[in-house]
Amino acid sequence: MTMKQGSKRTALLALVAVFILPVVLAKLVLDLNWYQGGITNRGKLLESPLTPSWLTAQGDNQGLGEGKWQLVYLLPEHCDQACQGALFNLRQVPKAVGAQTSRLASLVLVAESAQASLSSEIQSHLEGLSLLSIPPHVVMQINTFEYGAKAIYIADPLGNVLMAYPLASEKNAILAQGKDVLRDLKRLLKVSKIG
Repeated sequence: MTMKQGSKRTALLALVAVFILPVVLAKLVLDLNWYQGGITNRGKLLESPLTPSWLTAQGDNQGLGEGKWQLVYLLPEHCDQACQGALFNLRQVPKAVGAQTSRLASLVLVAESAQASLSSEIQSHLEGLSLLSIPPHVVMQINTFEYGAKAIYIADPLGNVLMAYPLASEKNAILAQGKDVLRDLKRLLKVSKIG
């Protein structure tokens, strides 16, 4: 092989690499989920929005969050650090929204069976939050949600549950989650014509 043929082969291989290497790298980046594209929301969009009837028809509790964007959370039987963090965020996020606070409500769902036995410690975490007593079949329905009872959910003013924020249990993660919820809510309130 002459020197001329070797340089031609090297040039051809370099040319092929210039066109194939970006395609291979792009495929690798997409397959390994290294690229998040145009995702701007911090919460998890639900595969299909849920429209539970109990969220819009709140019976004796009419007006709790009717016609508003809502942060919804099911209070578990035992309120651990993740639960207390969720309640903290449900109290703080509406305050941090600022001028749009009248368009937002935080709703804590409490199983009918647990309502009477709430400890004074948990009741102190519930101060300033709207409570809705729910029957066992609603608790079962929430547990069928994509993230079950282990998330804070955002519902639009029409009662569609759209986003979830899986619970965090460490202090820094709880604060970061509150910032994420706030960021997404501010964006939703800005572009929304309802609520």
